[in-house]
Amino acid sequence: MQLSKPFRMTPHDRRCIEQTIEFIDKHYRERLSADQLAIEFNISKPKLQAGIQAVTGLTLHNYILKVRVEKAKQLLEDTNEPVKYIAAAMGFKRPSHFIFTFKGFTSLTPIEYRLRCIA
Repeated sequence: MQLSKPFRMTPHDRRCIEQTIEFIDKHYRERLSADQLAIEFNISKPKLQAGIQAVTGLTLHNYILKVRVEKAKQLLEDTNEPVKYIAAAMGFKRPSHFIFTFKGFTSLTPIEYRLRCIA
């Protein structure tokens, strides 16, 4: 998202963004949308999206995906659960989407990542 003018956060905006990030970090398995989060944290959708990007360097959608991938990496390292189980546990409806997303963030498939952790 390109902003036409520099994004300035008010203290209220900053609190809302911080609360949203904390919420995502705890509820990453759930279906999360910009509309829902904006309502939940009393901030406009454009401000929410711009604020998340300003703080994390990622779009809201990509931040959620990154959190899911990071949590999945922990499960791949610490358990022998099948990839399809981990995909579902991370909130992905299709294992193929999980694999595609995981590879986009790590350059490895979940199986390749797990094998590297074992070696």
